[in-house]
Amino acid sequence: MQQLQVIQVLRKPAYGLAAGAIALIFGIMLTYFSQFLFFFPYLVFYVPPEESVTLGLDFLTSILSGVVIAASIYGIRNLRKGGNQAKGGVAGIVLALVAGACPCYYLVPLLAVAGGAGGVLSVLGIYLNSYQLPIKALSLALLGAVAVSLERSLRASCDISAGQGTNNHLLRCQPSV
Repeated sequence: MQQLQVIQVLRKPAYGLAAGAIALIFGIMLTYFSQFLFFFPYLVFYVPPEESVTLGLDFLTSILSGVVIAASIYGIRNLRKGGNQAKGGVAGIVLALVAGACPCYYLVPLLAVAGGAGGVLSVLGIYLNSYQLPIKALSLALLGAVAVSLERSLRASCDISAGQGTNNHLLRCQPSV
């Protein structure tokens, strides 16, 4: 049975650590903006029972963002240059950042800064906050689509070869053209 190419990329220590660090940063950011994590006056993590779905979506989004960004960086750095792989890697990074930074999070500070814009931005902020679960689900779906596309790109450009006499699989890319 063939293993996923993205998993093979994450087995490399640098990319696995990068994916973990990115997921941790996104996780802290998303839980803070969802008002589950508080830093002042004490470090408190509190999830009301009715918000457990939101917390789950936040964690899945942060983990998938870390995986997609790290694997996209691998694709940009190691795959054939000049083709669609590099463009796909950059697009993966941008989409992971956009999907991870859900509009319902950064709109509230924008409303505070642009207070003179009035009621239109306030209504938009309330609307996005009211529909944050569908927006987060769509962000997760977008990240899933990017991950599938990234897997196909890696599979097209790389081949898996078994290690000599072991069950370890190594990700080996075709040489640059």
